[in-house]
Amino acid sequence: MSDSAPLSVKRLLEQVKTKLEPPFAAVCVVGEVSNFRGSGKHWYFTLKEEGAALSCAVWAGQQRFLQHRPADGQRVVLKGSLNLYVAGGTITLAVTHCEPAGVGDLQARLRALEADLRAQGLFDRPKRPLPRFPKKLGIVAAIGGAALRDVLEVTARRAPGIDLLIAPAAAQGERCVPETLLAIQELQDPYWGCEALLLVRGGGSLEDLWAFNDPELVRAVVDCRIPVITGVGHEIDTTLVDLAADRRAATPSQAAELATPDRAALGAELRRRVEALTAKTAWRLRGLETTLNLLTDHGLQRADPLAVVETRLAALGQRLALAHPSRGLDAAGGRLALLRQRLGQAAGRAAGDLDLPRVHAAQRALAPAVLRGLQQRGQRLAVLGERLRGLDPTGPLQRGFVLALDAEGHPVTAAQAQPAGAALRLRWRDGERKARLE
Repeated sequence: MSDSAPLSVKRLLEQVKTKLEPPFAAVCVVGEVSNFRGSGKHWYFTLKEEGAALSCAVWAGQQRFLQHRPADGQRVVLKGSLNLYVAGGTITLAVTHCEPAGVGDLQARLRALEADLRAQGLFDRPKRPLPRFPKKLGIVAAIGGAALRDVLEVTARRAPGIDLLIAPAAAQGERCVPETLLAIQELQDPYWGCEALLLVRGGGSLEDLWAFNDPELVRAVVDCRIPVITGVGHEIDTTLVDLAADRRAATPSQAAELATPDRAALGAELRRRVEALTAKTAWRLRGLETTLNLLTDHGLQRADPLAVVETRLAALGQRLALAHPSRGLDAAGGRLALLRQRLGQAAGRAAGDLDLPRVHAAQRALAPAVLRGLQQRGQRLAVLGERLRGLDPTGPLQRGFVLALDAEGHPVTAAQAQPAGAALRLRWRDGERKARLE
């Protein structure tokens, strides 16, 4: 027996704890779960393998961070730290990570397979554009699955007029790859007239989705005659067929949205274009009407130089009222609104910030152009006013002339036009008298 004083049990365990825990603060161990107890605040279970057992615990604060909940009979890979409980003299693994055994191997296989297919150039090919208004779509999905139901609901809501051709295929297992290959081969046949193909499946574990990493299936997607849209799993799931497809959707519902036009959005765009076309047509018609009126007015002056002055004066007065500056301002305002709308559309289609200076320059040039148009119309109005004043029959009377009218009120422009004894009306600036020719 040693001469040194004996240690107490607590002191011994504390020394062991000091020596044991630091080297094993981050360990990874694999084994089978047994005696799982998860009904209380913490989870406790035993990890067994080949005649050995290790007590494990998942504390309440750590449970929400685990990607996988252990269960009896499962073979799992655990990460955590060894803790020595001095009061009980037991060693416990405080678990911080849990995943089914073999998942890490699958991830390594997936990365290696992806690197091999990428080296073959299967993921770097140019992506084909999707049809904007397809008439028929092909769908590869499991009959009765949630993925197919989501695609049908979204398509019926967004574009009920599109025909759907469904080719059923198993979503996992040994039948998945051959049935999916056969479905893709059938749907791309020109006989069916499909313009795009949707390959969809609901979410699942890496093992459930492993069939969609098959090299043959990836090559079939790449070689497909029509564009392929994949919606395999949920947003966090990515398979090799997603990398090979022309479009990858996060969910089956999003795959249906990518493949179909939105009826409501198309209706709004159509209404906007009809309104713009109507405004432009009305503006054009107003311009043609003005031109026609001017040509008609000039033609009447040449055809009937002896027309009744009062009638022509009334017509010109009506034309002058129609040519009031307020009407020109209304027309210019409509043109300005149309130009602003077209400018906004051009700005919306501009690719990036490089087109913004052009938009700003167009906006700055718009106001001077409208002002120049108004000035031109004002000058035209002044010319018409001078012409109207020149045609006023009362103008010469103000300068001392006399207007001779026959019995019917027509101006007498020649001495031989009236016989002797004809009755005349003589009009001065301040009144009118009757007379008779001798």
